[in-house]
Amino acid sequence: MKKTISLFIMILSSWLIIGCVQVPLEHKDNNNLLAISSVTDSAVSYPRGSLFSLSPKYINETSLKAEQTQSIYHLYSKAIVNNLTKNGYINGLATAQADFYVGFAVALSDDLSDEKINNKFGVTPGLPEKSDLKKGSFLIYIEDAITGQRVWRGIAQGFAHNKLTPEQRRQRTATVVANVMTQFYQIN
Repeated sequence: MKKTISLFIMILSSWLIIGCVQVPLEHKDNNNLLAISSVTDSAVSYPRGSLFSLSPKYINETSLKAEQTQSIYHLYSKAIVNNLTKNGYINGLATAQADFYVGFAVALSDDLSDEKINNKFGVTPGLPEKSDLKKGSFLIYIEDAITGQRVWRGIAQGFAHNKLTPEQRRQRTATVVANVMTQFYQIN
């Protein structure tokens, strides 16, 4: 009996320890740093073929113009849908009951500080500020449609680049989403 309890405690402890993942910064150059962290909140998993639905969350007050915000959210929405679809999940859109919801937000550090992210989201990779660049954060989470409980949370922080072409911006967004979602697929 004691061995069973000890084994259970050891398994539970190791699961909790690996539940929080932090990825080291990618160093191509200092302006393209990308820091990523994620946390597993529940052992729920979703088989390939499960339905998902996007649930974007917008920051109340932002330093960006409304059309800039819409453009950025559109890029991230497409990248998330493409990434999940490529990994075997099905976009339920509004016509079907989703198995899980994918909530996400995008913000500059001027609008959403690391402290606020940590207080409200509970995880931050802590990319240091750089005086000549604006730091941005991409927050994403998976929420179970039946229980309403969060299953997983991830965040990427990098620096915003104003001089990218539309294609470079699309590629960078897809890369950021893929790097964060890789951590979800590893635990799912």
